[in-house]
Amino acid sequence: MSEQPRANTSASAPLLRVRGVSVTYAAQRSIADLLARRPANGIVALDSVDLDVNAGEIVAVVGESGSGKTTLARVIAGLIDADEGVVEVEGEGPNDWRSVGMVFQDPYETLDPKRTLGEFVAEGLEAQGLPMDRVDTSLEAAELLPAAAFRDRVPEELSGGQRQRVVIAGALALNPKLVIADEPVSMLDVSMRAQILKLIEQLRRDQGIAWLFITHDLSLAWAISDRVVVLYLGAVVEEGTAEQVLRNPAHPYTRALLAALPSTDPGAASTHSLAAGEIPQGDTPSGCRFRNRCAHAVEACANMRPPLEAAPGGGAGHRVACIRAAELPPLS
Repeated sequence: MSEQPRANTSASAPLLRVRGVSVTYAAQRSIADLLARRPANGIVALDSVDLDVNAGEIVAVVGESGSGKTTLARVIAGLIDADEGVVEVEGEGPNDWRSVGMVFQDPYETLDPKRTLGEFVAEGLEAQGLPMDRVDTSLEAAELLPAAAFRDRVPEELSGGQRQRVVIAGALALNPKLVIADEPVSMLDVSMRAQILKLIEQLRRDQGIAWLFITHDLSLAWAISDRVVVLYLGAVVEEGTAEQVLRNPAHPYTRALLAALPSTDPGAASTHSLAAGEIPQGDTPSGCRFRNRCAHAVEACANMRPPLEAAPGGGAGHRVACIRAAELPPLS
């Protein structure tokens, strides 16, 4: 990972404020449960998640598939309701949001093949009764130039990278202050990924747009984000600046994610510990939810859920949920 300049974060009230958000999905009962008349345990997708995004900031939420990243994105976007907790944008609840855009992972599914690009971008404007002149402005902001050459085209005429630019243009149409991007480059090739990341940074710089960037790829989080939030089984296990979390990870899970990254030196030995097994499905372990996969787990890890607190030796804002964080071996 290369050194990257980071944006200054604001000391004022956050643009996005998430507090205590929890979501549990209903689970289907097995035949044995039905015969025994036992209720099925719900699947905990999010458990008391707190998150802030400041104006003009890029925050990456990272974790494996099943960690709760997409559920968190959909709750913040107002697409699903939380069972508990509060989500506010500029101090307002979801019914009052006019400044949140959403970019989904798959532009092939997001775009209707029968509608023109102009019609897709105009959809949100029509719903809000806003002027249609923002269609061309949004296409141009997403670097689809000139807008007139793209407005009447259909998705099948575009490359994957161009399709994702159209999706971004749709998010920009309502002049958002925050855009939630759920794995926005995972389906693109390497050159297109770099171009979309550059566009996101440019929109942040030129328009002051804040981004919540959902990804499983820590190298992307390093390339794009000011701060990183690490989710595991629906809970925040570490957070801090990109420099703090990705150069000096304090949680065994973050270390395991970093260990899984391909090394540029084939002969280099990782100093991180790999996580055993895969992310569990169904019941959440007692105490520390990562303990069943953790090489550093002890009996006490099963008895309490570790609080998110200041990381040992970390700077301001670097927090970790691990009772053994101070005992972990240093990284070379």
